Amino acid sequence: MKILWIDDEIDLLKPFIYLLEQEGYEVKTATSGEDGVKLAHKEVFDLIFLDEIMPGVDGLEVLRKIKSENFQQLVVMVTKSEEKSLMSQAYGGWVDDYITKPFSFNQVLSVLNRTLKRRVIIEEKMAEDYATQFRSLVTPSDFNEWVDHYKNIVSWDVRMLEFGSKDIKSMHEEKKREANIGFAKYIQNEYCNFIRGKGPTLSHTLFSQTLLPLLKEGPIRFIIFDSMRLDQYFKLLPFFRDYFEINTQYYCSILPTATPYSRNALFSGLLPLEILQNYPQYWIFDEKMQNRFEKELFQEWLTRHNLRLNFSFYKLSSIDEIKSNVKRMIEDTADISIVIINFFDLLLHSIPGRGDMKGILDDERVLLNLLGYWFPSSPIFDFFKGYAKKGARVTLTTDHGFIRVRRPSIIYGGREISPNLRYKYGPAIRVDKKTAHLLNNPGEFYLPTDDPSVRFAIAKEDYYFIYPTKPTQYEQQYKFTFQHGGISMEEMILPFVHMMSR
Repeated sequence: MKILWIDDEIDLLKPFIYLLEQEGYEVKTATSGEDGVKLAHKEVFDLIFLDEIMPGVDGLEVLRKIKSENFQQLVVMVTKSEEKSLMSQAYGGWVDDYITKPFSFNQVLSVLNRTLKRRVIIEEKMAEDYATQFRSLVTPSDFNEWVDHYKNIVSWDVRMLEFGSKDIKSMHEEKKREANIGFAKYIQNEYCNFIRGKGPTLSHTLFSQTLLPLLKEGPIRFIIFDSMRLDQYFKLLPFFRDYFEINTQYYCSILPTATPYSRNALFSGLLPLEILQNYPQYWIFDEKMQNRFEKELFQEWLTRHNLRLNFSFYKLSSIDEIKSNVKRMIEDTADISIVIINFFDLLLHSIPGRGDMKGILDDERVLLNLLGYWFPSSPIFDFFKGYAKKGARVTLTTDHGFIRVRRPSIIYGGREISPNLRYKYGPAIRVDKKTAHLLNNPGEFYLPTDDPSVRFAIAKEDYYFIYPTKPTQYEQQYKFTFQHGGISMEEMILPFVHMMSR
């Protein structure tokens, strides 16, 4: 067993270290939090003893840095106090146990035995709880029940960051696949009712149903994280809670779950076909250009609701752009300040030396660990903290989620077929209906076309489209990549969050 002991007074602990080595433990030491973090990132330790009070970076900050990098790392906090607030902070930061100074060697052995066995006990109990919970679940029958079901799945995703055997993780992935099969059937049956107003809040009704009441109460800072999934939001929640009181609601993305459709619907308050009919100058069939008019569409939304408000608009796609705008955004005095962050791409670009992304991200939970490490030190978090300090009211949402695709589906069509992997449109499209929802009349779904012969195909579950020419090449090229545009819980069930400064 390999132990790391981080303490600025390590010389006083030499008798304990000697006795541990006599018991067969290999013990390495660090005399500062900075050195301890470096060692923890460089080497694998069965357990880390961490002093609470050290000069420079204190124990709680070191704990956060260690756990952000490796949630499975066992850490025992060494403290001079059992004060309730300290213990609450420590356990909130995923400390696994603590020991109070002064302590005896027997107490050290006791905490080692207790903590190292804890993982086995928790994983056994987790498997039992998981089997019991999912055995008793019934298939959801409405959108709210699907939200609860998906939240439950996501909560298990987060728990399995730290614990869970390969068997239970494999079982969980199968449960998610089964859930998405049921969800796709539900959406196929109910989506037409949704867009007729008989269902949940959708992309085009989000502003009128949630933002409009908030605007009437005063200025709002409205943030959109492009392509943020619910599990990622839950991962960010502990950071936000340090600064805000939070109210989380949920809404459903329109189809296709892709930026040209869902985000234009968000800002306009209209479905895509209605945008074309009412503001043809703002709908462009070239998808690379389709999100050029979000600001203009939002102005039209304000006009239709008789709102004479001034607003600012920031669309930021790089860390440098965010850094250069942080101060201006925090000091902005507009009635509504809109900030669009290219969130998912920035997260992926935060990975140093990314190399083969498929290899790095074999397990999607790796993304959550990366997010926990990257976000609190990013300039994005800086302007949230700045808003909190200013006492601003903040809303956070996303336009759609994403899914990691695994199964190819061959799609047939002419040369004019669109290039997306999760949805396609074009004349004479043919596809296996087990893998996709085929829309022979896109107008029924309020999707615009420039040719009456155009059909839409929207991939279900974790399928992605490949062409019949060179299918093996296309399958290998895109398998396990992150995509959006289709029908899945990950892409469609989205958070809308209202934050009040503490």
